[in-house]
Formats: sequence, C-alpha cells, structure tokens
Amino acid sequence: MPLTRPASSSVPPETPRAFARRADGFRHALAGGLWLAPLVYLEHARFGPGWYGKVVSSDPERLLAWAVSKAIPRRALEVKSLPDVDMPRKGRRRLPGYHIDLWGARLALAYDPQTLAAARRRSVAVDRLEAGAGDDQDGAGRQIEHPGAGDRRG
Repeated sequence: MPLTRPASSSVPPETPRAFARRADGFRHALAGGLWLAPLVYLEHARFGPGWYGKVVSSDPERLLAWAVSKAIPRRALEVKSLPDVDMPRKGRRRLPGYHIDLWGARLALAYDPQTLAAARRRSVAVDRLEAGAGDDQDGAGRQIEHPGAGDRRG
C-alpha cells in the first residue's frame, strides 16, 4: 500500500532563487519556479526612493504560497507578462506571469543580509547621480543589482 500524506500537511513553500543572468531568472520563472529578481534602486517610485525587489513566477499559486508564508497579503500579487527570452528580441512573445513587489522591511523576507548591505553601500553613489548627465546608464534613478546580468529590460 503506497504511503500518502494526510491532506492537512503542507509542503513548505519554495525559496526564491537569484540568478546572475536575468535571462536565466526569466527561464526559471516561466518554468513555474520562484525567481528573486535583482534589486533595483528607484528614485521615483510609489513608496518613495529606495531599493526595490520582486519575486517572479508564472505559477500564481506557488508565488502566493511563498507570500502567505512570509505574512504578505494575497492582494500583493500583481500580474505582468514575462518575455520568452528564448525567442529573438524582435517579435518576442510575452507569456503569463506574476510578481510580488518588495521594498523597505519586506526586502529582508527574500534577500540575504549581504545583498541588502551591498545595495545600501551603493545608495551613496546612486544619490550622487545627476539625471540626464549620462551617468545614469539605465535611466534616471535606476540602478541594477547585477550590472553585468545580460538582458536588463525584461
């Protein structure tokens, strides 16, 4: 007789994974995994300037299970399509995707302390950038956590 788990037991939620290359993160998310996207510094964001992150997946239930385990409300789930990075850029299709934004204290729910400390150390350099002066390579007030991480415009 096969062993089965009682219906009341639950499997712990998956831990989001970071990837050095954004394309690999998109592939993982499109396969249903949880991708911990690189931190981005936003000067003009809805919750004020600072570091923002997100957990991304094509599987909303898996993403919600992770969020609930961190006491993040279900309403935090947002819909945003994901690029099929295995297609040529021109004509690239977009596939169903979901994410949960993280900022402020919520960043510590997903990002390790070393990553957050490194981002905070870089905040001083980001504050010295001048919009339109050419020193903000990815747009005013935006800095990518992994600058050499390949396709940054997903």
